[in-house]
Amino acid sequence: MPNRDRLIFVILTGLASALSVPYLLVKTGAWEPAAAAAPDAASATPFRDPDDLPVVDEIADFSMTDQSENSVGRADLLGKVWVADVIFTRCPGPCAKMTRRMADLQDSIPPEWPVRFVSVTTDPGHDSPEVLRRYAETFHADPARWSFLNAPKADVAKLAVDGLKLVVLDKEEARESPEDLFIHSTVLALVDKRGRLRGAFESIPLDVSKLEGFEGAEPPAEESWETTLKPRLLKAIERLVAED
Repeated sequence: MPNRDRLIFVILTGLASALSVPYLLVKTGAWEPAAAAAPDAASATPFRDPDDLPVVDEIADFSMTDQSENSVGRADLLGKVWVADVIFTRCPGPCAKMTRRMADLQDSIPPEWPVRFVSVTTDPGHDSPEVLRRYAETFHADPARWSFLNAPKADVAKLAVDGLKLVVLDKEEARESPEDLFIHSTVLALVDKRGRLRGAFESIPLDVSKLEGFEGAEPPAEESWETTLKPRLLKAIERLVAED
C-alpha cells in the first residue's frame, strides 16, 4: 500500500474506532417508536426513562459567537436539551447531509419543547458569523432554536473534542483539494438540561465495506436514518426532556 494511501487508511480506521466509543456509551437495544405516533403528540409530555443514558461527562464552560453575532455559552443552554455536531460550510463530504438531518430533527420536535441544536464550525477562519448565517438559512434553521457557532480553533477543540467527545482532525497530509480541510465526526452528541454529555448517535452510519479488510461487509441501508437512527435519537431526546 503506498504511503499516502496507508496514511488515509490509518486516519479513517482511527476515526472509526473513536466514533465507536461514544456510541457504545448509549444502550443499543431496540427502543419502541417515539410517542409522536399519538394524535396529541405535539403537546404530550415525554415519558421519563433516563436509565439508558448514563452521564458521560460535564461540559465545561465555553463562549462562542453564533450566526447572529450573539455570544453563546454553556449557561445559555442550561435548562435545555441540546443536540450538537461539528461541520464546516466548505465541506465537500458529509456536512450537508448532517445538517439536513439536524434540520429534520428541528422539524420533528415541537418548538415549545426545551430543545436546542448546536453546530460548531471546524473552519472558524472562513466560517464567519455572516457565512454561518447564510449557510443556516439554506437549511431553514430557526435561529431561536439552532445556533451555528464560531470560535478560535483551540476553543472549538475544547468543546468539540474534550467536551462532546467528537473527532476533529486536520487533514493536511491527506488533503485532495483546497476545500478538503478536515476529517471530523459525523456523530450527533446529546447533552442534558444540566449541561452533561449523555450519549452520541450516528447521523450517517459508517460504511465499513469501504475500508480495507471489510470488503464483504454489507453497506448500511439508505433508509436507516428514517427507520432506525432518527427514531432512536428522538426517543433519547424525549427521555431527557422529561427529566427534572
